[in-house]
Amino acid sequence: MTRSSATLFLAPLLVMAQGGHRLTIEDLLAAPAGRGGAVLSPDGKSLAVIDRSQIALVPTGGGEPVPITSIPGAKSEVNWSHDSKKLAFAGEGSIWVVPATGGVPKRLTGGAPGPGDPRGASDYAPRWNPGGKWILYQSGRRGQDELYVVSEDGGEPHFLAAAEIYEGRDRLAPAAPDHGDAVSVDRFDPNPQWSPDGTRISYTERSGKFFSGKLKLLAFDQSAGRAKGLPVELYTAKNDRGGAWAINTAAWSPDGKALAIVLQETGWDKVYLLPANGGSPRQLTRGESEDESPVYSPDGKWLAIVSNRGKAEERHIWLVPVDGSEPRPLTKSVAGVEANPQWSADGKQIFFTRGTPFHAASLYVAMTSGSAAARPFATAPAGKFESLGLPEPEAVHFPSNDGLSIGGILYRPLGYKSGARYPAVIWAHGGPEGQDMLTFAPWPLFLAQEGYVVLQPNFRGSTGYGERFRNLNVEDSGGGEIDDVGAAVKYLVDQGLADPKRVAIGGGSHGGTVVANAVVELPGVFAAAMDLYGVVDRALFLQYTNRNSRIRWETKMGGTPEEKPEVYRKANVLADVARIQTPLLILHGEEDPQVPPQESAQFAAALRQAGKTYLYFTYPHEGHGFTGREHRLDAWRRQLAFLREYLQPAGEKSSAAQP
Repeated sequence: MTRSSATLFLAPLLVMAQGGHRLTIEDLLAAPAGRGGAVLSPDGKSLAVIDRSQIALVPTGGGEPVPITSIPGAKSEVNWSHDSKKLAFAGEGSIWVVPATGGVPKRLTGGAPGPGDPRGASDYAPRWNPGGKWILYQSGRRGQDELYVVSEDGGEPHFLAAAEIYEGRDRLAPAAPDHGDAVSVDRFDPNPQWSPDGTRISYTERSGKFFSGKLKLLAFDQSAGRAKGLPVELYTAKNDRGGAWAINTAAWSPDGKALAIVLQETGWDKVYLLPANGGSPRQLTRGESEDESPVYSPDGKWLAIVSNRGKAEERHIWLVPVDGSEPRPLTKSVAGVEANPQWSADGKQIFFTRGTPFHAASLYVAMTSGSAAARPFATAPAGKFESLGLPEPEAVHFPSNDGLSIGGILYRPLGYKSGARYPAVIWAHGGPEGQDMLTFAPWPLFLAQEGYVVLQPNFRGSTGYGERFRNLNVEDSGGGEIDDVGAAVKYLVDQGLADPKRVAIGGGSHGGTVVANAVVELPGVFAAAMDLYGVVDRALFLQYTNRNSRIRWETKMGGTPEEKPEVYRKANVLADVARIQTPLLILHGEEDPQVPPQESAQFAAALRQAGKTYLYFTYPHEGHGFTGREHRLDAWRRQLAFLREYLQPAGEKSSAAQP
C-alpha cells in the first residue's frame, strides 16, 4: 500500500468518539502539562510558572497565577535573581530579563543561530550570579557548547569557557571568542552551577575521549565579569561503554566546601560528596537503585534526592542525611513519579512535582518533618482519563528468552473483562536509555480507551535497572532488545490478555528503531507496525546525525562501521527488507536533526522496491517529533486508522473483545 491510498484510512475517524465521556484526539492536545516547571523564589514567597506561554507568579501562600509577561513566543528555563526582584529566562534563542513586578522583558543576548543541531544552536539555561548583576548562560551559536556571562543591564557578553577539542589529543580552547581553526569540537551540555558566594562555576566537560565527563571548576571575578585563570579539574568520571551516562549538575553545599554529584562507580547511580578544593569523593547513598538530582537543604545537613529504590518503575523524593545516616522517604508513597525537589528558605518544606498514571505532573508541598502527607499546592484539574473508568495501569515483570527479567507498564482496555482476548499494542520507548514508568502517558491511555491492551516494555538498554542492564545492548543493537519485545508479546498472550493474531508494535525515535528491527527479526508476530522517525541503518545515521549523537552511537556500537562491520550489519534493516511480512506506517519530520529523514526515505524506497505494504508520510518544518498542532493531530489519526485497519476488522466495535 503506498502513500496515495492513505485517504482510505481517515474516514472512520469521524465517528471515533462514541459514548458519553469518550475522549477525542483533540483532547490529547489539551492534556494538562501540570506545573512541573515551577521555580521557587529565593525569598520563598512566589513560584514562577509558564502559563500559556507566559511567565506567571503564584504566591506560595495561595492564590491564582499572576502573569508578568505578555510578549509572544515560547519561554523556558526561568531563573530568579537572588534578591527575588527579577527573573531571567530563555526565549527565541536569547536570554531575557523581566522584573518580578511585571513589565516589558529586556533582551540581553541575540544573534543568528549557530551551525549544527538547532536545539542547542543559540542561547539558553540562564543562571543568576548570587552576587547579582551577572547572568551565566550556555550558547551554541558557534557550533559548540560554550559558557558566557552577560550583565543584567545588557552589554557585550563575556566568554568564559569552551569545550575541549579532540583532534588526536586534548587541549584547552583559547579563553577568547576567536577560536581560529578549532573546528572539531565534541561538546555536550555542561550543566553549570554557581558556588554559593558566586566566585566559582562548576561544570561538566565532555569529549570523545572523556565521554562520561570531567567535573571542572572555574574561578570568576564578580567585579569584571571575567574568568580568573584556567579551569581546575576536580574529577574525571570513568567512561561508560554504552555512552549513556555522564556527571550531571553538581549541587553546592551552602558553605561552598563540597559538591554533591552522581557517579556510577558501583554500577548504579549513587550520590557522592566531593570536596570543592579537591580530593576523593565520599559515597553517600548505597544499594541497587538509581539515586539522582541531589539538592542541599539550607542548613547543609540534608540532601533531597529522586530515587527508584524499592520500585523500579516509580520515582520518589528521599531525604538523605549528609552524615551518612539512613535515608527516609519524604512522604508516604503514592504510585507515580516525583521530581524537582525545592527546599523552602527555612528548610521546613519541600516543593516537588508528582505525576500519576491518570494525572499530569502537578506541584505538591510536604513538610520535611514527615508529620503530614504531601498536599497539592493548587487544586489539580480533574483527570479526564480517570473519569473514563479505565483500569489502573500497573507495573509488570516477565522473563525474556535468556531469563533476564524485563519490566514494563501494562494498560488494560476500557471495559476489560477477565478471560477476553483483546487487540494489543506493544509501544517501545525512545532513548534507548529511556524508561516507561507509572506516570501520566496520554497516548497509551487513549489506546486503552479505544479497546487495546497496551504494554510498554523496558527492554535491555533502558535506564532504571543499573549500569549492567543499561549496557546489555552495547554492540548488540537490534539483538537482545528484540528478544525482549518478543517476550512482551508472549507475556500478553500467556496471560490471556492479547489475541495473538491482532498484535501491533509502535514507537518513536529509538522506539521506531525497535519497530523496524522487530518486523525483521520477528516475522509473522505483528499484524501492524508504526515506525515514527526511527533508525533503520546505523551507518547511514552516523553520516547525517548531529555530532554529539554520532559520538555517542559510535561508543555504543563499539567503534566506527569500518571497525565493527558485523555490529553495524545487525543494525541495518535495509539489507533485510525481504523478510518483512508486516504492514508498516512510517512518519518522519523533514528537518529532524537527531534521526536524519534519510532513514525513513530509504526505508520506504526499499519497501517499495520489495513490493511490501507500507504508508509513508513526512511533515514539513518538523524536527525530532511533531510539535505543530495539525501535524500532531494528523499523526495520531493516521496511527489510529492504521490500527483499526489491521487489528480490528470492519464492523467490529473499537472496544470489543474476542473471548
